[in-house]
Amino acid sequence: MENVYLLELIDVNILQKIQDGFSEYTGMAALITDAAGVPVTRGSGFTNFCKELVRESEAGSRRCEACDRDGGFKALRSGRISVYQCHAGLTDYAAPIMIKDRVIGSFIGGQVRTSELDMEEMRRKAQEMGIDPDAYVRSIQETNLIPRENVEKAAVFLSKITEALSSIAYHSYLVIQDCRKAERAARSQSDFVMNLSLHMKQNMEEWMDHAGDLIEQVDSPAVDNMRSLIKQGTEVYSMVEDAVEYIKMSDGKVELSENNYRIRTLLEEIVENVTSHYGDNDKDIEIQIGEEVPEFMLGDAGRIGQVLSKLLFNCISSAKGGKIIIRAVSRKVSYSVMLSISIEDFSMQLPQEQVEKIQEYIKKGNVQEMEWDGRPELELSIVSFLTRHMSGSFEIKEKPDGGTVFTISLPQLEVKGGTAHGV
Repeated sequence: MENVYLLELIDVNILQKIQDGFSEYTGMAALITDAAGVPVTRGSGFTNFCKELVRESEAGSRRCEACDRDGGFKALRSGRISVYQCHAGLTDYAAPIMIKDRVIGSFIGGQVRTSELDMEEMRRKAQEMGIDPDAYVRSIQETNLIPRENVEKAAVFLSKITEALSSIAYHSYLVIQDCRKAERAARSQSDFVMNLSLHMKQNMEEWMDHAGDLIEQVDSPAVDNMRSLIKQGTEVYSMVEDAVEYIKMSDGKVELSENNYRIRTLLEEIVENVTSHYGDNDKDIEIQIGEEVPEFMLGDAGRIGQVLSKLLFNCISSAKGGKIIIRAVSRKVSYSVMLSISIEDFSMQLPQEQVEKIQEYIKKGNVQEMEWDGRPELELSIVSFLTRHMSGSFEIKEKPDGGTVFTISLPQLEVKGGTAHGV
């Protein structure tokens, strides 16, 4: 059995309530510790004699700790409750909380008298520990006097409590084991799908590059069919790429890399890269950049490009003809620049049900809560997740006169007189 800990299996608030109830019912002190003897709860019903007098003495504290260890060891060895006398003559107890044959905690306490004590003996012990004998005698006489038979009954009661706690702990342990098995299985499946998707992605990249080279070399009617085939391959490739990104996000493996970039160059390269996969497309794409937008900014140009490419790819592949405007505007926000980039497709009209589904994904804010119903829902949900990861926002709106507008807003830093690195 692997290492397990008491508080992993039973909530500390439950332990505290049970302990408080036992102490109040029996009139005895109580405390619950882990397997190493470290308290996990606040002490209940502790006497002033033990807490404020004896344990405040260096010698007394050592004797108390030794008694606690001895009582705990007795319970550990026997696997059952142990009732014993401490060095001061008070009656204590220790009961183990177990999973099968392993002790994971102890229910300890007591601090009561079961008979009248020899006060002269108490004075001698007080002097040995450097404690005022009069205060010692006065304080120990204030402890509860409980008949031995009542302590034995309380011990039986406590054994039932620790049996119940042990049962709760064992069932919690089984649940945790099942969850860990499921987690390992899910991780294994995730790794398998990730490796498979990456392999498919690599092979499709090579296939599309090879097919593109052949088109440049061949002049025949079959070329149009080949272009159509490449277009379909590009769509499949994009879906595989989304699968890889989805798994990474589900596993929390999203990293950002900031650099200087030139906004116009970034947008032009996005348009060129996306449209090149479709060869001659009949979309009229226009880039508009507001005069207030800084020429150079600091941000994750790679992730921004990934997000905008998915949005533009979705627009181009969803409808024939029409016009697309990619518009960038900005405004000052404290020391940063809030950059908003919208892709306005005049001919793309998403069904209301689909728009509502995408908006619901955006509200959830957790990629692991998303259902995978296929594109474009998954693709746009990935856009939303990545945008939030860059401390931005994503929204989708229907144009009153027809069409759809996708907008991402991201905080960026202006770089004055800068040069672009990589973009």
